[in-house]
Amino acid sequence: MIRAATPDQVRAAERPLLEAGVPLMQRAAAALAARLVPLLRERAGHLSGARLVILAGPGSNGGDALLAGAHLARRGVAVTAVGTSDRIHEDGAAALRRNGGRLERACDGQNALARADVLVDGVLGIGGRTRLDAPLRELLAAAMAAPAPIVAVDVPTGVDAATGVPGEGAVRADLTVTFGAAKSGLLLPGAAEHVGVLEVVDVGLAPHLPAPADVRRLTADDVRALWPVPSAQDHKYSRGVVTIDAGSEDFPGAAVLSTEGAARTGAGMVRYRGPAAVRDLILQRRPEVVGTDGRRQALVIGSGLPPEDPRCRAGVLELRAPDAVGVIDAGALGAIQAGDRFGPRVVLTPHAGEAARLAEVLDLDPRQEPRPLAVALSRSTGATVLLKGSVTLVAPGDDPEHVFSQADATPWLATAGAGDVLGGIVGTLLAAGIEGGTAAALGALVHGRAAVSASRGGVAPLVALDVADAVPVALAAILGDAAEPTARRGGA
Repeated sequence: MIRAATPDQVRAAERPLLEAGVPLMQRAAAALAARLVPLLRERAGHLSGARLVILAGPGSNGGDALLAGAHLARRGVAVTAVGTSDRIHEDGAAALRRNGGRLERACDGQNALARADVLVDGVLGIGGRTRLDAPLRELLAAAMAAPAPIVAVDVPTGVDAATGVPGEGAVRADLTVTFGAAKSGLLLPGAAEHVGVLEVVDVGLAPHLPAPADVRRLTADDVRALWPVPSAQDHKYSRGVVTIDAGSEDFPGAAVLSTEGAARTGAGMVRYRGPAAVRDLILQRRPEVVGTDGRRQALVIGSGLPPEDPRCRAGVLELRAPDAVGVIDAGALGAIQAGDRFGPRVVLTPHAGEAARLAEVLDLDPRQEPRPLAVALSRSTGATVLLKGSVTLVAPGDDPEHVFSQADATPWLATAGAGDVLGGIVGTLLAAGIEGGTAAALGALVHGRAAVSASRGGVAPLVALDVADAVPVALAAILGDAAEPTARRGGA
């Protein structure tokens, strides 16, 4: 699991180590240099003579970058540091000069950008501003236009380390190397297009960081630890029975997709309740689905239903019971009324538009950033809220402030019916006994990985049924592999 902390928590964790004389900057610089070595070799074909250009700000972030540059200059890398303000980190600059690196002013350094094999963004760190002045925006734009990959030090310049909100001209990095802990903002939606691949370097802060983490991201290791893999003693009822109440005359396919998601995820039994014509369509594709409601552990309600359909309000009322377990999706979200309260094992699955409409019903501000909106919806309803997007946020009903953030998918997943599949996946995990927040985050991860598999590694179009079909493939790749797959650009 990737555990993120706020900038204030990171500073508080650093304080006792700095007071004890622990050389945190030197640790960070050495780790950054070690990560740059294979990248320089890949880009230049060799280390000695490879060209590294550092954009260096005046603070600790610039110091980390300059000291890393000094490490690499000693190994024969041609290092040029471009100062981005009137001041520069003196110790870092001195170390770079001693080892043969060059220092240039911003007005003289743009020519070096086009010749670089790798660029390092060491301008602003966790205390940096998001409003960048025009000369700095111009320099950063030139860096982003250069052919070399950009490695951000700790946080891409211009991205708020707490909220992830980027300012105008914020750096879009290919790789962000962050120290001690992931910063909360790096895992949140606003930063998704700026972080690139995220790597967290341990510099000794872990014992001083609070638990639980401010933001969490599940990885393949967590899937292997948490996924409900059946034992020899299990049977269809112990594995979990999920009922799907979805599909209508206008949108019958939603029920097919939701039942497919549940069946492909490994439900012991999938039941369907709904119109006979829709049931018959499902049974043509999935004859193992049981066409009547009955004994079950979870209910999935709403996909393919208009909010005014009586089934929506009936399902919402059913899931208001204290021990209820299930998923409220699509049309059923529109049947939630002010005052409705649910338990944390009821998961609401809105996309951004549905979340805004629900916020208005609940007298909340619909214009909030995604994280505070998800938290507010969870607090208002008591439910776990899975807010769908390119970065999916999960605010657990029993601990909404400590969100999960999953960025496992491909943009090709933005297609009709994909959310119906996700509802079936999450419903199956809930039926297997997994708690609401964990089930929602696990479901989002596997749903995203299945989409990547269905789109041939994230490069080809897909349809929602492809995603359901790819769930066993994605799970087999995770459960059968002891190593975390290589992170892709745009996610961690």
